[in-house]
Amino acid sequence: MRSLWLTLFLFLATLGDLAAQHLPLHFKPHDHALGDVHPFFRDGECFLYYLKPGKYESALARSRDWLHWTETPLTHEETKPGDWMNPYFVLGVFRDPAANVYRSFYGHLQGRMVSSVSGDLLRWSCAPKELQVPPADYCQRRRDPFVFWMPETRQYGCVMTTWMKNRPKETGGAVSLATSTDLKSWKDHGPILDPGNIGEPECPQMFWLGGRWHLLASIYDRAVGSPVYWTSAQPFGPWASARSGRLDGKDLCAAQIAFDGDLPILFGWIPLTPAQPGKQNWGGHLALPREVYALADGTLGTRLPNQLSKAFAELPWQTMPAIKIGTQPGILEGRWHDLAAEFSLRMPAAVGEVRLRMGSLADVALQRTRLRILDAEGNCWSELPVDLPEDQTFSVQVFVENDIIELFVNHRSSLVARVPAVGGLFSLTLQTDASQAQVSALRLSEFRLPR
Repeated sequence: MRSLWLTLFLFLATLGDLAAQHLPLHFKPHDHALGDVHPFFRDGECFLYYLKPGKYESALARSRDWLHWTETPLTHEETKPGDWMNPYFVLGVFRDPAANVYRSFYGHLQGRMVSSVSGDLLRWSCAPKELQVPPADYCQRRRDPFVFWMPETRQYGCVMTTWMKNRPKETGGAVSLATSTDLKSWKDHGPILDPGNIGEPECPQMFWLGGRWHLLASIYDRAVGSPVYWTSAQPFGPWASARSGRLDGKDLCAAQIAFDGDLPILFGWIPLTPAQPGKQNWGGHLALPREVYALADGTLGTRLPNQLSKAFAELPWQTMPAIKIGTQPGILEGRWHDLAAEFSLRMPAAVGEVRLRMGSLADVALQRTRLRILDAEGNCWSELPVDLPEDQTFSVQVFVENDIIELFVNHRSSLVARVPAVGGLFSLTLQTDASQAQVSALRLSEFRLPR
């Protein structure tokens, strides 16, 4: 009996050593959750500014490979009497080449947008009061400024989350725009996007991609919403009320884009516990970054960035033979805890759904018009409308870590969800609702990324 207990102890100790030696796939600071991320790239390094739960203080993590993150101290010089200051003194960051400094604007009282300044991205101070976007009288509240450069008019733009005056919060959401040539004198263009039927569009951004301007935001609906976007030929619009598309589901919260050179990379956070509208934990883990790119029809797609694909190529992959799956579950040999799975899928016209079942943890349901991530009882925790090809082969990538599931499909759609976790190892099955589907280029791996 003593030998059995010793063997068990050594086995558990080995598992602990393995966990200590290998990298978690989803980053979270060591003693708090991470929320409202604002990425900025300098010389190939990502400076990920984010807010801590509680007082929403600014914090910073840095990475060059988007997997290994280093928490870095962030400081603010002592404020002087009369300075405008908030705990979230760094949000979206941009470089001011005229002054050779970095700047960040953030909301203050009465819809005023004030700013901080830094020479090294680490030590910040209050900018002079003249560097502000004045308040406006058409809104009840205005916040979440994002300042960007508009080359065609040679001026800066600032888009802001806006709650229109004399409108209920549920339908008063809009995005307003102000412009300036010197970051001091601003012209307010009012709400450039005001559908009249949405809550506040949180963390808005405007950026140029694929020959069009895109306006990205997360619509508040009892919780931080999924990343949606609108498209226009110019920053001032017209911006159609109808959304042009979605970049992910509800669990990619307050997502923000930053350009690594010319490469647009989307970052967002995953709620710390499984979330439904009205029951969302603010803050959590960092989702895997997504590359955003323009499709031929003017919409935007997301895919796993090449940088992460190269890193994941080092995993201990196990290649499986091509298989045909039908209505009877096809069991894949093995049991896993954290898993990467990749395969090519061909769905004939008669097949309406292919389902990847992860034991008692979750299901990934691939339908021609939508993707869904469900718990073992069939409850949907996140979904995304898609347009999958009929009777053509497309790629599927699934990454599982504890209770987080990330899905990348056809190199143009992504979906993440945190589901109610059921502990222990899980097995994999594949099945369809009718006829047969073809699975090829199938490979599986446990996550064993070095720290």
